[in-house]
Amino acid sequence: MVGIVAVLFQLGILFIAYLSLVHETLDIGRFVAVHPDMIDGACNTNNSLWKQVCDDAPSVVDKTLVTPTFSPACAALTSGKCTGRTAFSQMHITLQYNASSIIFLPTTFRLGPWLNVAIPTSLPAYDYYVMVEQH
Repeated sequence: MVGIVAVLFQLGILFIAYLSLVHETLDIGRFVAVHPDMIDGACNTNNSLWKQVCDDAPSVVDKTLVTPTFSPACAALTSGKCTGRTAFSQMHITLQYNASSIIFLPTTFRLGPWLNVAIPTSLPAYDYYVMVEQH
């Protein structure tokens, strides 16, 4: 019985982390819709979308384990603009989270003689599409 409770608790933690990732993706999508002229950058690059992801990360996830992908990508600005992110174009945002830091159970184990349990170490990627607003 204790094993089943531990598994349910672990799955609950993973669910909360995924739900937080979904909400963060929606927030970043709304942000990039009105601020499309920011480079993708890295978690420590000022004025970048990835920095916004790290700053906006909920406390239940480790911000260094969130991997965002933005399409169309923008590595550098041309005359202060991202050339692929024009008004009314579609942006595709994907956030992926490596959940290994919040797993406290073995990734595979057996409960009783019939039940094999596998705990995922990476949450499914969450995709979000948004239209770039006129700016």
